[in-house]
Amino acid sequence: MVKMLSRNPDNYVPETKLDLKRVPRNYDPTLHPFEVPREYVRASNATKLERVFAKPFLASLDGHRDGANCLAKHPKSLATVLSGACDGEQWKMDRPGYGEEEEPLHTILGKTVYTGIDHHWKEAVFATCGQQIDIWDEQRTSLIRSMTWGFDSISSVKFNPIETFLLGSCASDRNIVLYDRRQATPLKKIILDMRSNTIC
Repeated sequence: MVKMLSRNPDNYVPETKLDLKRVPRNYDPTLHPFEVPREYVRASNATKLERVFAKPFLASLDGHRDGANCLAKHPKSLATVLSGACDGEQWKMDRPGYGEEEEPLHTILGKTVYTGIDHHWKEAVFATCGQQIDIWDEQRTSLIRSMTWGFDSISSVKFNPIETFLLGSCASDRNIVLYDRRQATPLKKIILDMRSNTIC
């Protein structure tokens, strides 16, 4: 006597090319001992994410005609926000109260695209970067000083929180450049192996 396996092709052959392949699965709970704890962890994670996304919308910073490319806040004042747009426009504004319309305190038109912006830690001064680094006073619309080293665009600029007269920048040609606001020329240029996106 010869015994043979016989299977029904309807159980494993798809009817059309677009049908998903059936994966055999055994629903026996003895084979899946951690199914209940796994579902519990998934449910608790979903609940946490719902709480994160349920945070109410506070405010929008409308007003730039072009896309806002960089955003910075004052290191000590939570309400003061600086933003720079692709059309060379920068704003300094105080965050409005709930339901109020915001108006910028100052609007400054620049000549290039702003790729980074940072506020000084102690003084009423901020720096922007793009083709060069510009130092601005909060109360004036004309720049105080412009610094550059090389021809590549600068992607990020930051003031040093300890030695506040120093600032650093990273450029698209893998350079990190250190500047001193008291001197006419940059301090040092460091070339890295890989390109950096931002400086902290």
